[in-house]
Amino acid sequence: MFTKCPVCSSFNVRRSTIRASEASAKPRLRSPYRCRACGERFWVISRRANYLVGLAIVASVGGTIAWNVGGAPQESRLDAERAKLNAGSFADTLKRAESDDPVAEHKLSHMYAGGAGVAGNKKAAQTWLERAARHGNIDAQYELGNALREGFGVVQDYEGAAKWLELAAVNGNADAQYALGQMHRSGMGVPANNARAYMWFNLAAAQDVAGAIAQREAVLRVLTPSEILEAQTEARRLSQEAPAKQSSIVR
Repeated sequence: MFTKCPVCSSFNVRRSTIRASEASAKPRLRSPYRCRACGERFWVISRRANYLVGLAIVASVGGTIAWNVGGAPQESRLDAERAKLNAGSFADTLKRAESDDPVAEHKLSHMYAGGAGVAGNKKAAQTWLERAARHGNIDAQYELGNALREGFGVVQDYEGAAKWLELAAVNGNADAQYALGQMHRSGMGVPANNARAYMWFNLAAAQDVAGAIAQREAVLRVLTPSEILEAQTEARRLSQEAPAKQSSIVR
């Protein structure tokens, strides 16, 4: 079975790496891929999914039998305990978020988005995501910028996307750096600038973002020696400053 890019339909794709911010945001039965042709990053069902689904069916049959034998009351109690824990987690997160804790604000956004411990509410999820981004949460800045760039749950806004992606990129978010490189290369939301595109691709490549090296080398061929030197100098400066900026943010 071949994996195809959902944007350009190219089969020239490769596995990508899972970022820390995505570790709990995506199902474990999905794997990230990056299209070498257009740079799109997307998720597909992993090869182990069918096997694990088969095991799940067997487990489900066994669970049904156990339920019928007498496990229903115990399961009901466990469900009630889980609901209580989720409610407690939501209440604690909300309290901290209302005190302008950017980490809690970001977590609360995901809780509303996924309906964890509270009824799902996309509008509330977006409100808390924006608040976390404004208060300096780097992951929230990237997620907000990416949502605006792709038009996920919000009106597509390239200018707004560039603003939030650059904040995350300057603070060291590798995916934001790659996205900004694409935007500067195509002139999407920002003036087309191959030197800036090279700089962001260079930073993303240093963090092993799939496809960043190929994009960097493609842009490199159209730059003058002085443009390359200037872009590399700026990339080096940002890479040295990002850790200090991250440590100064209240997390």
